Amino acid sequence: MTKIGLVLGGGGIAGFAYLTTTLSVLQQITGWDPRDASVIVGTSAGSNIGGFLRGGTPIGESLDDIMTLPANPRSMERLRVLSGREADRTVRLLPTSLKMAAREAARGPFMRPSRLVSGLLPNGNIRTDTIGDRMIELHGDTWPENELLLTTVRLHDSERVVFGLDRTDVDVGTAVEASSAIPGYFKPVTIGGFRYVDGGTHSPTNADLLAGRDLDLIVIVAPMSVDNIATGWMTTNGALRLYWRNQVQREVADLRRAGQRVLLLEPSIEEARSMGPTLMDPTRIVNVVLQTSSAARSAMTEAKLGEELAILRQASTSQDA
Repeated sequence: MTKIGLVLGGGGIAGFAYLTTTLSVLQQITGWDPRDASVIVGTSAGSNIGGFLRGGTPIGESLDDIMTLPANPRSMERLRVLSGREADRTVRLLPTSLKMAAREAARGPFMRPSRLVSGLLPNGNIRTDTIGDRMIELHGDTWPENELLLTTVRLHDSERVVFGLDRTDVDVGTAVEASSAIPGYFKPVTIGGFRYVDGGTHSPTNADLLAGRDLDLIVIVAPMSVDNIATGWMTTNGALRLYWRNQVQREVADLRRAGQRVLLLEPSIEEARSMGPTLMDPTRIVNVVLQTSSAARSAMTEAKLGEELAILRQASTSQDA
């Protein structure tokens, strides 16, 4: 049986729209259902998609939900909460974790800038429970039978913790909340006396978790990256996108050097612009879906990705057999 690993990166509300649309187009072109992935790695927005897929939700259904948001009061209420429009506006000056910032500063030339900045950012004040509630509806307190790895960073020691790998004693809803807790934006999620934040603090995709796995193909969808270094700076958050792109490219290079085949899907400059500067603006969703629907089809051509698309078609056939 053909084995596919699926890596779903972070990217906020806009990234959720990008991930959903890209996977939907990929399924339409190849017939491969992302629910059939042998292992799913989810970071932030990607942890949400991973939770839905492992809960049995078809990617097309998630895309339909996005496009019908204006007619769904419950969904719109959730988005207002997640976008901070109903958050407490009290200014908070205390940093998220001075300990994490100090640990990173002490690393000198080996310092990881994203963790230093995340530690210094003020504590977020937007709750994550609306995210967890959706996952609890799907999973209850049971971890999925098929492998689901959800990435977080523990503020206590600034180390990455992967729920579904390092720990399986936490329900999917809580793990997704922790993986989605963007520093400085969402409140850190407390589990067992320790506070956890977004796995994107460690990496935009955390694709290295699939190193050494027996997989025929690793599909990486990286909403926070950009597909062209020459034009990547031409957005309002271009410097960040190029930094994230560098991280993603290093992980992909390591996987390929180890002999693993990788299909990397990153936003074009047009898609990156459609996401906007903050990635948490719900008014961008429809534009992201429309832009990505067109751009993804242009990117997934036989000339560019013939071998990778063939593997996915083979995986689709083996699942149907």
